Amino acid sequence: MTAPHDDVTARGKRLVVARLAGPLAVLLVWQVLAMTVFAGGRTVPGPVAVVGRAVRDVPFALPHIAQTAQEAAWGWLWGNLLAIVAGVVFVLVKPVELVAFRFFVALYCLPLVAIAPILTAVLEGDDPQIVVAAQGVFFTTLVAVMLGFRSADGTSLEVVRAAGGGRWRQMRSVRVRAALPALFGGLRIAAPAAVLGAVVGEYLGGRQGIGVAMVYSQQTLDATRTWGLALDAALLAGVAYGLTAAVERLVVPWARSESTAAVPSTARQGGFGRRTVVALATGLAGTALMLVFWQVLIEVSGLSPFFAKGPLDVWTYLTRNLDQVLGPLGVTLRNAALGYAAGTAAAVALASLVVVSRFAEAVVMPIAIVLRTVPLVAMTPLIALVFGRGVLTVIVIAGLVTFFPCLVTVVAGMRATPRSAVDLVVTYGGGPLRTLAAVRLPYGMASIFAASRVAAPTALLGALLAEWLATGQGLGFVMLRASVNAQYNLLWSAVVLVTAVSIIAYAVAAAVESSLLRRFS
Repeated sequence: MTAPHDDVTARGKRLVVARLAGPLAVLLVWQVLAMTVFAGGRTVPGPVAVVGRAVRDVPFALPHIAQTAQEAAWGWLWGNLLAIVAGVVFVLVKPVELVAFRFFVALYCLPLVAIAPILTAVLEGDDPQIVVAAQGVFFTTLVAVMLGFRSADGTSLEVVRAAGGGRWRQMRSVRVRAALPALFGGLRIAAPAAVLGAVVGEYLGGRQGIGVAMVYSQQTLDATRTWGLALDAALLAGVAYGLTAAVERLVVPWARSESTAAVPSTARQGGFGRRTVVALATGLAGTALMLVFWQVLIEVSGLSPFFAKGPLDVWTYLTRNLDQVLGPLGVTLRNAALGYAAGTAAAVALASLVVVSRFAEAVVMPIAIVLRTVPLVAMTPLIALVFGRGVLTVIVIAGLVTFFPCLVTVVAGMRATPRSAVDLVVTYGGGPLRTLAAVRLPYGMASIFAASRVAAPTALLGALLAEWLATGQGLGFVMLRASVNAQYNLLWSAVVLVTAVSIIAYAVAAAVESSLLRRFS
């Protein structure tokens, strides 16, 4: 008879093998493709050549890695700190959330490829890269922490209220503990996102860092060094993700087992008429806040009117030249929708597999982390060489930026299934698949919808990135031409239009989420 200790040891060894199997399989396929399909070119070197070059480049790369790590750390710290504070304020003071949340959605939806040069002109030193990293972190953590706060057990909240406690007491006694698993899920997403944001900021206007080194290596057509620097960025992001996961296991060890949390619901109360009035009122207030912030920022920054365009400038231009952006916008929306659907579907499918099997988790998650940490702004031209300069490249990039946040959020939501619900299915003879279908997917619906809501504008930004750097079509390419030709009225108008469409996409996803969760509840 096998001892329990031996079973645990054997299971641990299998998980270690699984964690190595996924990345090794990817490296093997990569090496075979480099030696066969891409053997005639120099744009896709094999992993052996990349690793060898990365090792030889350590003295060259170390200062750049240190710079990127510093920027990512500050961006991660400030972005998450602001997100947690905002989440607490939103839960305690509901009217603030109704207005300010729209403002934060707008900031989240701003296309980085267009605003990074503006940040570089306004800010000094490393601040532009830190702001870009913080922007990539803030909103996903805000959504995660609010989802966690709202997953607090209703009975426990009623007990605190009956004992005379107010919202602050409920926050300290119940909501904080309930939010920790979701919060750490957001922090894990934020770790590689901060690194990626810092690299993007450097690539579009930094002085030192991995992104800057990539620009130089691409200008000299040194593809092997470019891939080696991408590997450095991936390792840096993987370390950040691993450290966050290690802290999570120490602080919230129960998060990786079944929780006793109730099904979180973000469905708004009241009839359709009341909800519509509230949505319109808060939407108008949030829009007014954004316009005021925009105009004040231009006035304070002291930028030249030739470069910086205000709300009135954009409105005047769009009323006269709307046809210049509507056609390309339609192409971008089609491409983003395809990438969004592909990335979300893949994330939900793999999340289900991860929740059912620890072995599958050990295989899938390392690959997912690597995919998330690839600096797409630098690797998009290489991706285009592999998949062509058409719609497939846009779908791949939009799907990649959608996939990882959805995967982590959905996994965290499914694992928040109450233990009692899982035990009930097991008692009646249900296996892992039956448990997944009967309880984990229903209890994970809120997380699936939350992830889809966050992914909607992300997919649009991914499509813009692909069009800007690779395909030569869509609104992303229009923005590139406007930037090169100093057509700042067109550039700012395109940025505003993309942001507005992203907000609408987010609002539509939130409305679908609210309706379905109300029916589900």
